Amino acid sequence: MLSLNQRQKAILVGTILGDGHLEQNGHHVRLRLDQGIKQADYLAWKYGELENLATGKPRFIKEFHKRKNVFVERMHFSTYSDEVFDKWRALFYKNKTKEVPRNICELLVSPLSLAVWFMDDGYKRNDCNALRISTDSFSLREHKLLVDCLLKNFSIHSVVHKKGDAFNIYIPQASSQKFCGLIRPYIIDSLLYKVSLTP
Repeated sequence: MLSLNQRQKAILVGTILGDGHLEQNGHHVRLRLDQGIKQADYLAWKYGELENLATGKPRFIKEFHKRKNVFVERMHFSTYSDEVFDKWRALFYKNKTKEVPRNICELLVSPLSLAVWFMDDGYKRNDCNALRISTDSFSLREHKLLVDCLLKNFSIHSVVHKKGDAFNIYIPQASSQKFCGLIRPYIIDSLLYKVSLTP
């Protein structure tokens, strides 16, 4: 059985909330990680952090996207299928769908988790210093759990915004400086623009 250190657990929590996918593969579960070719260095950073869990180095994949009628390039690596990931899938998935667990406040406790989540799915608005986290796949109930967790564990005020038919998390300008201060030490150089607030 594999084991995760505390840093890897923090990265895993942020990754599951973000772009990572825990999938059943044989008797156990593995973590799949994919990034567009422009984020190749970010995937390389994740690989460096999780290298002892991975089946091999990140590899380049070029696939034809039928709906868009274009070739899509991405980088990918997976971990070994192992029981250490089984419990994480049980926490974050229901009926094969990713969801925010009710005990998220016990799991999302590290600024490193926040940083990984934001590197995966966060961005700064162009017209001000407010931030958004693209959490479109989660329900309104799940968004409220995340908003409550951000306030309870990090004293970050955020709100749920509706965007089309989906919801996302909005961190207003009054809280964005504090949020960026918490996560900036963990942001890789090529993604620092995400936390570069204007005066």
